[in-house]
Amino acid sequence: MKTFLKAVIWIAALVVGLVFWNVTPDFRPLVSSILAAAFVCYVLSVIVEVTVKRVISNEQIELRSRLEVLDRKVTAILRETFERRHLR
Repeated sequence: MKTFLKAVIWIAALVVGLVFWNVTPDFRPLVSSILAAAFVCYVLSVIVEVTVKRVISNEQIELRSRLEVLDRKVTAILRETFERRHLR
């Protein structure tokens, strides 16, 4: 549903843009500049999003490995404590 809504919005924006482009030829340079700036901003936002996802993924992998090490240490300590109490 979300993808369909995005497609409808893009098609509506395209139709409105084409009508505006043909009705007001004096504003074509302004419209072209705005579209170019919007495209550059979109590309930059995609690059930032991908970079942030990659950094977060790397951090999660590192935290998971640290958690596994900590889990092994705690398990060993608890097992040793249990064995000591069991021997008493």
